[in-house]
Order: sequence, then structure tokens, then C-alpha cells
Amino acid sequence: MKRIILIISCIAVFSYDCSSQSLTKSQLRGEEAWVLSFGVNTIGSLGTRNPVKDLGDFQFKRPFAFAIQRRWSRIFSIEQDFTMNRFTENTIIDGNPVPDDYNYYSTNTYLKYYVSDDLFRTATWFDVFVGGGIGIFSIDELNTSANIVVGGTFWINQDIGIRLQGIGKFAFNHRDNLFDNNHLQYMLQGVYKF
Repeated sequence: MKRIILIISCIAVFSYDCSSQSLTKSQLRGEEAWVLSFGVNTIGSLGTRNPVKDLGDFQFKRPFAFAIQRRWSRIFSIEQDFTMNRFTENTIIDGNPVPDDYNYYSTNTYLKYYVSDDLFRTATWFDVFVGGGIGIFSIDELNTSANIVVGGTFWINQDIGIRLQGIGKFAFNHRDNLFDNNHLQYMLQGVYKF
């Protein structure tokens, strides 16, 4: 865990130092910005099963998602999100029935890398990103995870957009937890840049 935090910190410091030369141009284009997002999420079990085999296994009860992001250059940002959802009684998680209704809470920190300019040089209405980070989540016990995130934002105008993203969460203590295990989370959010 300490190694992951150290690696993410080093990447963030290195990235900030490397991109500090272009901040003036980024500020002129409005790329250095705070971004708020609100929306919904759906969660499902990853485990050893095919994550797209039965999309009905995903939970969508109290699916609130909120995030704040600081984009400090054209290609890098850091984001903190907060989500909640619910697994209902008799839902199956990795083959195990849930005995009662369990609330799902999570908070995650991501370092995102925007690859849009490399993929779509002329498209200013679409941002594609990949990233990674760490998080804390709870279903019936508290657990931590290493996360991989992939997504994109469709910009309606310069400041408002719609974001889709998928997150793979790999629990650190997955062998010791029946329900707080590896899982997928998808988000659909409205985005406001200021």
C-alpha cells in the first residue's frame, strides 16, 4: 500500500514538473480547470466470472456518484470521487447470496492521463482518458483497492459535458472477504468545468 501511494505521488510530482512549462498555454485554452461531476453509478461483481456475461447482475439502488477533479495540464488531472449504491437481499456476489440489504460506499483517488490529442487530433468535443489510483470501499466490511479507470467526456459546450467511465477495482484483501471483493463500477455523470 505504501509503495502504491509513493509511486502515485512520484508520478504526480514528475507530471506536474514536466507540464509546468505549458501551463501558460493551457490556461489560455481553459485546460487548467476544476471539474465537478454528479451522476449515477452501477456496480457488479468481478471475481472470476465474465464481467459482461450477465449485465442484470449489476446493482442500481441508490446509485449516487459525485467527483471533483483538478486538471492541471492538457494531459493530466487528479480526481477524488464519492459513490454510494446498494446490494439488495439475495443478490449474488461471486456466487454467494447476500443475506440482507447492504449499502455500498466508496471513495477513490485517481491520476488520469488524457489521450485525446494522440487519438483524435481535431476533436475538441471529446476527451478520452485512462488512469489508475487507490480507493476505499465497503459492502459489509471495509476494504481498500487498486483501481484502473477508462472513460471519456462528451463536451456539449466549453464548460458542460457528459462523462462515461468504467472502473476495475482490485481489492487488496480479496481472499479474506466474502463480499468486499474485486468488482466493476460504471458511472454516467454530468460534468461542469469552472
